[in-house]
Amino acid sequence: MRRLEKLKILAQKGVRGAERGEQISWRSGSSLEFLDYRKYQLGDDLRYVDWNVYGRLDKLFIKLFRAEENQTIHILMDTSRSMRLGNPSKELHAKKIAAALSYISLANLDRVRVSSFGTRINQSMAPARSRMSYSKVLHFLLALESSGATYFNASLAEYATISKQQGIVIVLSDVLDPRGFKEGLEALTYGRFNVALLQIMDGEELEPQAVGNLLFKEIETGSSRRMTVDANLLARYRETAREYVNEIREFCLGKGIDYFLCDTRVAFEDFLLEYLAKGRLFRA
Repeated sequence: MRRLEKLKILAQKGVRGAERGEQISWRSGSSLEFLDYRKYQLGDDLRYVDWNVYGRLDKLFIKLFRAEENQTIHILMDTSRSMRLGNPSKELHAKKIAAALSYISLANLDRVRVSSFGTRINQSMAPARSRMSYSKVLHFLLALESSGATYFNASLAEYATISKQQGIVIVLSDVLDPRGFKEGLEALTYGRFNVALLQIMDGEELEPQAVGNLLFKEIETGSSRRMTVDANLLARYRETAREYVNEIREFCLGKGIDYFLCDTRVAFEDFLLEYLAKGRLFRA
């Protein structure tokens, strides 16, 4: 936490909110940093009239200040059964990242809302604000259990529809849905969210090593199949995995979505600190 506390969240753009935070918006406000003048309009607060200017020019001008506002950080956790895979599991890796990002956000006076999804949005915690709320975030994350199938597109589209607060959406998922991923991410961007996708993958999913006569079981549907795996088949699989990851990356690049592949073989602290240090998650 001491290391994370040194990193500041840089908002991608100002988001309107009722409470002050540490994000900068170029609207008039009540902070002490002077911005500009504009002519007085009927209904303006007379407390912001610059009477010194009025005395010199015999005209009313309003002082504008740069407003400091908070934003909402939405964290969407994939809790489908496929997130159980790995040692440590993808689920645990995603929870650690979510907990760390929540801590940074709360330390910067932003609101945090964590939700889980599988075939739809399953659970959502009430937005938290301030470090005093951090324990609530941790309890929420610890209580989440991965089960059921994935419907990535429908879940993200549902969240884009029901969410009342715009802001930054961080999606933590393995993105392993045969129905695709594009429509869900597009729904969030159409909803005027700033979107970041962190694809959580286990090393064995990216670069499997096992060969021989193997029994494969699909973790979400329960279907199974025996296959003989040799070096050639492993090479074809790895190439297909790389192509899929590249497809997601290229799509995100084209839509202005931040993308990062999170390999569970890399310690989550190293991944997170490198990612934030690059300024890719919360860009100004």
